[in-house]
Amino acid sequence: MSLTRRELYLLNLYRNSELHGALLMGRIARSVSNPEVLLGATRHCATEAQHAALLTEVIASLGGALEPTGETIQKHYSEDGGIPKDLVDLLVLSEVLEARVLSSYRAHLQRANVHPRIREVLEQIVEEEKEHSGGHGWAEHWLSTLPAERLQSAREKWTAIDERVARVLHSQIAEMTDEGAAS
Repeated sequence: MSLTRRELYLLNLYRNSELHGALLMGRIARSVSNPEVLLGATRHCATEAQHAALLTEVIASLGGALEPTGETIQKHYSEDGGIPKDLVDLLVLSEVLEARVLSSYRAHLQRANVHPRIREVLEQIVEEEKEHSGGHGWAEHWLSTLPAERLQSAREKWTAIDERVARVLHSQIAEMTDEGAAS
């Protein structure tokens, strides 16, 4: 079973986005002094980097072409809402992205004919991503210490952007065919 053009695109998008997330968390970990945020961002960086490595391995093992400079989901968010500058926006965006990633990976797993190796990797990532979602992580804890109106404003902004980005990406991906092997 060879990779289709659509699946190869998705796997590269996932890989590049996980790596981008790792780099972002690494930058946060190098720029804060709050021990809780520093520890959480460092651990999150490591998890995201591991996910990028798993996706890199699965693409390569299935004979797919790696596109290290390909698209990231974060690019779509920054094109719509700008590049977040402060920690509140960065962490709220991270929350929103984690929820979107989990949804995307779960939807991918629901598709027919998912290669067993891809299924294995995505299931592993979904299990590990649960640590960063659901309102119980380090970022959510730190965010809960902020003024409610500031937090609500950031969540409303990035949730609206998320909905727009998801519609655009779903439309683009739906246009891709699952027929034929990727070149």
